[in-house]
Amino acid sequence: MLAFESRVRIPAIAALVAWLLLLAPSPAGAQVQAPSLVEGDLPTEEPKSKAARAGEPVPEPALPPEPLPPPVAPASAAATPSPGVAPGVSIGPEELRKLQRPLQPVGISPERVEELWQARRKAGREQDGAASRAAAQSLRDAMRELGIGSLPWHAIAEVREAERSLRARAVDDAVEHASVAVALAPDLPEPHFALARARFGAEPTKPLPAIRAAWAGLVAAARDPHVARALLGDLSGAAIAALFGAAAATISLLFLSRLRIFLHDFRHLPVVRAGTPGQSTALALALLALPFVFRLGPFAVLFAAALAAWAYLSRRERLAVTLSLLSLVAIPWLAGHAATVTAWQGTLADDVHEIETGWPTPDFVADMKERSTREQFPAPALLAIGRWHKRQGDLAEARRWYDAALAAEPRSAEAQVNLGNVLFLEGDLEGAKAAYLAAVDRARDLSTLAAAQYDLSKLYLRLAAVGQSSEARRKAQQADAAYLARHGSDDDFRANAWLVDALPSADRLAEFAARDAVPRAIGAAALRRVAGPLARWGWPLLPLLSIGSLWVLALLVPRLAPAAPCDRCGRPACRRCDPASTASCGQCVNVYFRRNAVDPRDRDRKDAQVRRHARVRRWIERALAILGGGAGHVVGGRPVLGFLVLFALVFLGFLAWFWHGVVPPPQHSPYAVALRLAVAVPLFALLYGIAVRDAFRRTRPD
Repeated sequence: MLAFESRVRIPAIAALVAWLLLLAPSPAGAQVQAPSLVEGDLPTEEPKSKAARAGEPVPEPALPPEPLPPPVAPASAAATPSPGVAPGVSIGPEELRKLQRPLQPVGISPERVEELWQARRKAGREQDGAASRAAAQSLRDAMRELGIGSLPWHAIAEVREAERSLRARAVDDAVEHASVAVALAPDLPEPHFALARARFGAEPTKPLPAIRAAWAGLVAAARDPHVARALLGDLSGAAIAALFGAAAATISLLFLSRLRIFLHDFRHLPVVRAGTPGQSTALALALLALPFVFRLGPFAVLFAAALAAWAYLSRRERLAVTLSLLSLVAIPWLAGHAATVTAWQGTLADDVHEIETGWPTPDFVADMKERSTREQFPAPALLAIGRWHKRQGDLAEARRWYDAALAAEPRSAEAQVNLGNVLFLEGDLEGAKAAYLAAVDRARDLSTLAAAQYDLSKLYLRLAAVGQSSEARRKAQQADAAYLARHGSDDDFRANAWLVDALPSADRLAEFAARDAVPRAIGAAALRRVAGPLARWGWPLLPLLSIGSLWVLALLVPRLAPAAPCDRCGRPACRRCDPASTASCGQCVNVYFRRNAVDPRDRDRKDAQVRRHARVRRWIERALAILGGGAGHVVGGRPVLGFLVLFALVFLGFLAWFWHGVVPPPQHSPYAVALRLAVAVPLFALLYGIAVRDAFRRTRPD
C-alpha cells in the first residue's frame, strides 16, 4: 500500500512542479544588455531634454508596478531573483532600456556661446523679437550642454537693457530682458532685483511676484561670495573705524574736561613749583605732546591723555576709558581677522570660483595653467582646470588634470567623483565604479557625497542593477537633495547634465582665500597704524600691562590727594592751596558754608559765577550732543552710554558716507546702494535724534 502511494505521489508532485515552472515568469526577462555609453548623434525622435528645476528633489527613475506573485511553490522550485536586482525592486525591460540611452557628447564649440549672444544683440537692434527670443533660448541650451553655470557679464548687459526699457515705459520688454538675465546668471543678485522692479512696473497692483523676485535676489546675494564678502567687508570696516572713532572721542573729551585740574596739580610738583604758572603749563603740554611728536602711534597718544586725566575721573569714566583703550588694542587683530574673513577678489579662491561657476576666457585658463607651473596649486584649483576641459568634451586633458589633483591630494573625494565621471564617459565602468566608491569612503562634504552616490546610481542603471541603483539614489537624496536638484537630471542625457560633478565647497574656497598674503598684510598695516613703534616692543602684552597699571594707580589716588573740580563753580578744589577745601573749593566753602565770612557783594559775585558755570556746562553738553550725539553723554556723566552711542553713530555714518563700498563687488549694483542708504540713513537719524533729545532733557534747568 505504501509503495503504491509513493508511486502515485511522486509523478503527481513532479507534474505540479513542472506546471508551476511553466507559469512562473522568466527570471531573465529583466536582463537587458547595456548599450554603448556615448554616441555621436541622438535619434531625432528622442524627446527634448528637460532639467530639474532648482529647489526640487531629483525624482528616482519611475518604476512600473510589481508583477503579481506566481502561485505558491516549494522553496526548492522558487524562481531566484535576477543578478543585481534586489528583492521587491523590479523594472521593465523597455523602461530600463530607456534609462540606458547612450549619452550625448558635447556637440558645440565654446565659441558658439559668443555667436548666439551676438545673434541676440543683432536681433534686438533690428527689432526682431522672435529671433531675439530664439537666440536667448539657444544660448540657454548651449549653457546647459557646456555645463556653464553663469554668464555674469551677459546678464549685466540684459539688466541694463531692462532698465532702459523701464525708462522708456516698455515694461513687457523689461520683464523679458530681466527674465533672460536671471536665466543667464541665477546666482547674481542684480538680475533678480531688476526682475522685481520690472514686474512691479508691469503689475503694481500685484506685488507678490515682485516680492518673490526681490527675495530671490537677497538669497542670491547671500550665496554669491563677491557680494556677500564685499558687504561683510564694508560692515567690518565700518565697525573698526567706528571703534577707533568712539575710543578716540571718549578719551579726548574726558581729557579735555579734566585738563584744567591736571595743569593745576602739575604746578605743585617739586621741580615745577619754582616756576611761574605759564612755565608749568607749557612744560605739561610739552610732555603730553611727546608721543605725538615722536610718532609713537595713536595708542600712545591716547594713553598719555588717559594717564593725565585718570586721577580725576569717576569710576564710570574710568570704565569708559578702559573700554576705549582695550578697543584700540583689539583693532589690529580685528582688522586682520576681518581681512581674512572677507578676502575674496584677486585671490586664488576667486579664480577657482570663476572657472567652476562661470565661463572664463581661454586666456584666463591659460594664465591659470601657466601659474600652476610656478606655484603649487591645491587640488581644487587643478580640478577646476580639468573640469573646464571636461565641459568642452576634452576628456583626455580633463583626466590629466584630475590625476594631478589626486597627486596633490590623494584623499580628495571631489577628484575621485570627477575622475569617475570622465571614466564613465570614456566607457570604463569598472574604473568609474572604483572612483565613486572611493569618493563615498572619503567624502567629508555632503554635496560631494551626494554627487558620488548619485553618479553611482547612474552607473548601476547601466549595469542593470536596479536595486543597487535605487539604494544609491536614496542615499544621495538624503545627503543633499538640493544640490542634486540644482545640478542633476534624469531626462537630459547630455554629458554635462546627466552626471553630476563635485564642486569645491565654500569652506574650502574660504580657506584658500584666507591663506592669501593680502589679509596678513592688512593686519600688519593696521598694527603699524595703531601701535607705531610699540608693535616691535611686545604688542599687545605691553599695552595690556599699561592699562592694568592704570587701575593700580587708581588704588593710590586717595593717598595722593589730587585736586578735584568744585561741584559748584568748577574751580580746582585743592587742599594744598586751601586746606578748607572739600568737594567744593575754598571760595565756595567760605560763601556757602560759613556765615558772615564774606561780604554780601562778594557773595552775589560768587552766585553769578556759579550760575554762569552751570549755564556754560549746560551749553557745552548740548553743543557736544548736537555735534556728536553721544559726546554729550560722555561729558554729562554717562560715559559708557556715550561711547556706545558714538560707536553706533560713527558706524552708520561710515556706511552712509562710503555708499559705494570699501571693497565694491565686480558688478556695482545700484540696488545694493539704495538698500544700504535706505537702512543706514534712517537709523542714523533716529539714533541721533534720540541722543540729542535725551541730552537736552537731562540738561533742562530746574
